[in-house]
Amino acid sequence: MDDQLMLNFLTGPVSALALALTILWGLGKFASRYLPQIVDKHLKQIDNQMVVQEKICDRLDQIKDQMAEQHSDQTEIVRKAISGIHGRLNPMETDLKDIKATINAQTNT
Repeated sequence: MDDQLMLNFLTGPVSALALALTILWGLGKFASRYLPQIVDKHLKQIDNQMVVQEKICDRLDQIKDQMAEQHSDQTEIVRKAISGIHGRLNPMETDLKDIKATINAQTNT
């Protein structure tokens, strides 16, 4: 009878409870030892990512400023070119009107 009682004790609910408590205790020991290190490593990675992203944002701002400056320089070059063309075409306009008037006068007579 003692063997049967001992067998029930080792394989029954009491042993399951003891096994569960032992596993929980082991997980608690594991978590208390390694979890702070894992969290600290994770937070350092996040800090590093924030620094890198800040550098990326700063570089993008520099590129944006350079492109805006290049755009304004190119716009000024185009304006100067258009004004140069306009300055050359204005005298031609009066000459073309004179030529057209002369041609029209010759064809009418």
